[in-house]
Amino acid sequence: MIYGIEFHPILERIFGDVRNAHSSPQLQVNCPKCQEREGLLYPDGKYNLEINTRIRKFHCWKCEGPPFKGSLGRLVRMLGSYKDYEEYKTYAGTFFDYDGSSDEKVFEIVRLPQEFIPFKGIDISNDDHMEAYMYLTLDRQIPKELIEKYRLGFCLEGTYENRIIMPSYDNDGELNYFMSRTYKDGVKPTYLNPEANRDIIIFNEGLINWDSTVFLVEGGFEFLSFPVNTVPLLGKKISQAMFFKLKKHKPHVVIILDPDAYKDAVLIYDQLKAIYVGEEYKLKILNLNRGKLDLDEIKRKYGKNEVVQQLYRARELQDIDYINVK
Repeated sequence: MIYGIEFHPILERIFGDVRNAHSSPQLQVNCPKCQEREGLLYPDGKYNLEINTRIRKFHCWKCEGPPFKGSLGRLVRMLGSYKDYEEYKTYAGTFFDYDGSSDEKVFEIVRLPQEFIPFKGIDISNDDHMEAYMYLTLDRQIPKELIEKYRLGFCLEGTYENRIIMPSYDNDGELNYFMSRTYKDGVKPTYLNPEANRDIIIFNEGLINWDSTVFLVEGGFEFLSFPVNTVPLLGKKISQAMFFKLKKHKPHVVIILDPDAYKDAVLIYDQLKAIYVGEEYKLKILNLNRGKLDLDEIKRKYGKNEVVQQLYRARELQDIDYINVK
C-alpha cells in the first residue's frame, strides 16, 4: 500500500514527469523554482524537488535563501489549477489533522543557534558555563551521561541567551528541531522553540527502537526523566509523522501526558485505537496520581523508583473511564 497515492495523479498533471509515482510515497520531480532562478526554458532534469505524499510535505534540496518547502497543499495551490487544489482538499480532508492552514505556511530550515555551546566542551573554569551545567545536574538531576548522549548544550548570548538547548536529530543524523528552556529565574518565556512544522518531526527518531515499548510524553524534561525509548511529542498532540510510524510498526505504547492534559492523552489513545484494531492491548495510558506533578517533577521530588512505580499503573482504558474525563 502506498500512503498518499490518491495525490499522485494530481502531481502527474502538474509536473508531468514524476519519479516513483507508482511505487513509493517519496516522489522526485524537477523543481520549477530552480528552473526560474537559473533562467531555463525547460526543467533542469535534476529532480531536486522531493515530495512525500505520506506526510504531505515537499522540499527542494537545492533551493536556499529562502528554502522552497512546505505542505503538499501549498505546492498544489501554487502550481496546480483550481480543480487540482479542490481535488487535493477533498482527499486531504479525510486526514484527522488537516484544516488547510498549513497550505499557506512556509517553514525555515532549523539550525542550532550560532551561540550554541555543547556541554561536552564546557569550560569548568568559566562561571557562566558552570551555572548552566549545575542547573542541569543539580536542579534537574540530569546525569552527565545523558547530557552527553543527547548532545545538550546552552547559549550565553543571542536569541536563546541563558537557555538550555536540547537538539533533535532524524534517522540520518540531521538536526530537525531543538527545544530550549531558560535556566535563570524570571526570564520569560520559560520555553522558546524555533518555528517549525512539528507535524513532520519525531524527536530524536534515530534513537527509537520501534520493536520495544514506546513511551509518549509532552516535553524534553519529562523525556529525560525516563529516557527509555521515550519520545516527547512537543505538545499535547500526536504528530502525523508519529501517527504513521506507529501505524507501520505497531509497538506497545504508553501515553504519559501531564496531569492537566489527561483529556488530550485520552484523545491520542482513541486516535491510536483506530490503527490498532485487534491489537488494542498494546495501548496503555497513565494518569499520574501525584497531585499536579508531571513526570519530571515526580522524579525530582520522589526519585526514579517512584517514576517506575507510576509506570506500572499504566493500563488500557475501559468504557467507564470516559465518564471521568473532563
